[in-house]
Amino acid sequence: MNDKYFLTILASSGFGVIFAKIFGEWNNDVIALVVLMAIDFITGLIVAAFFGRSKKSPNGRLSSAAALRGIAKKTCEMMLVAAAYQSEILLHVDYLRIAVIWGLCAAEIISIMENAAYMDILPESVKNIFDNVVK
Repeated sequence: MNDKYFLTILASSGFGVIFAKIFGEWNNDVIALVVLMAIDFITGLIVAAFFGRSKKSPNGRLSSAAALRGIAKKTCEMMLVAAAYQSEILLHVDYLRIAVIWGLCAAEIISIMENAAYMDILPESVKNIFDNVVK
C-alpha cells in the first residue's frame, strides 16, 4: 500500500474521531447546519459582488474584512455547538446540542432570506412580512 494513501486515510480517520469527540455525532442536523452556513456565506458573497447591496460593508460591495467577519461568525457558531455537546456530557442530558443547532439553523435561514431579499428574489408581499419580522 502506498504510504501517502495510508497517511491520508489515517489523517481522515483521526479528524473524524476528533470531530466526534468535540462536536458530537455527525448527523443530519449538523449536516443541515453546515449546508445552511455555506448557503448563507455564498449568498452573502453574491449580494455583495453582483448586487452591491451588502449591509456588511461600508459601500455594499465585496470586502475581505466583511468576509473574514462572516467566517469568524460561522466558526463561533460551530464553537457553540461544541460547547453545547460538551455541556450535554457534563450534565448527562441529550437535548442541548440539538437546541443550539436548531436555533443556529433558524438564524441561518433568516439570513439567507435576507440575502434573497437584497437580490430581489422574494415577492414584495413576502419582503414586507420579512421586513416586519426582522425589525
